[in-house]
Amino acid sequence: MRRRIVAKDGSGDFTSIQAAVDDVRVHQEELQEIFIKNGLYEERVIVPDNKPMIRFVGESREHTIISYGLYAKMKAADGRELGTFGTAVFTVAADDVRVENVTIRNTAGYGEAIGQAVAVYASGDRLVFDGCRMLGNQDTLYTAKGRQYYKSCFIEGHVDFIFGAATAVFEECEISSLRGGYIAAPSTTEHTEYGYIFRGCRLTGPAAEQTVFLARPWRPFGQTVFIDTWMDAHIKAEGWDNWRNPDNERTARFAEYGSSGPGGGMERRAGWAKRLTDEEAAALTAERIFGAADFWKY
Repeated sequence: MRRRIVAKDGSGDFTSIQAAVDDVRVHQEELQEIFIKNGLYEERVIVPDNKPMIRFVGESREHTIISYGLYAKMKAADGRELGTFGTAVFTVAADDVRVENVTIRNTAGYGEAIGQAVAVYASGDRLVFDGCRMLGNQDTLYTAKGRQYYKSCFIEGHVDFIFGAATAVFEECEISSLRGGYIAAPSTTEHTEYGYIFRGCRLTGPAAEQTVFLARPWRPFGQTVFIDTWMDAHIKAEGWDNWRNPDNERTARFAEYGSSGPGGGMERRAGWAKRLTDEEAAALTAERIFGAADFWKY
């Protein structure tokens, strides 16, 4: 394994993260590590699909910060709006990428004139984010496709700030709502068995009481499940939203088990959402969902 060190002060091999990524050979077959020293890295980082097996390690997640401020309604050089997917601060298109102990933030802010502003665009398979912070407002984390695992992460936003079609497991994460809105907007396909599974997480944030939905289906068969999750008072009693389409209530796969806290009362939840049995909840582990005995060796 080769290790590259990124440091803003010039004490490493590179002063920018993207330069270190560019130095990785395409289609290499050994794990590559990029160690990022504390600092504010005001850049966009793109890991292309031909550079798998890279491990990014921050010196500390509070002080290793990747930051940029593009937003959907910003105009490109040709006069066209960037759109949601042109705004990402950190894009991973490759497989077998692991990111640890970094903060990734989109500083665009929020409002009608700004629209969506993505912090992380994750579209590879077997991706791991461990101990990271993802900061933004609308559409903070886009989980485009593949299998993804989020462990002990802090994710903030206010509208659909975890969205996409990937199969993603979130374990022991803190999900912070900045203001009223929707946490998850899954677009899981009809033929994908698993969408979003949150286990042992905490739903927190400064949003006002009774102003935040757990999820709404971006696509009809979107799946979101909360298991053993503590929820503060900002979570609406009904919990789930049908995205202005009653037909979604027949297809969306929304469920809950063992919710607790001021917003965790399941007795008033929308009647079309499901309560899992003990057996169903116990079966929804990362190991079962990802189906890998070694849980992705990279």
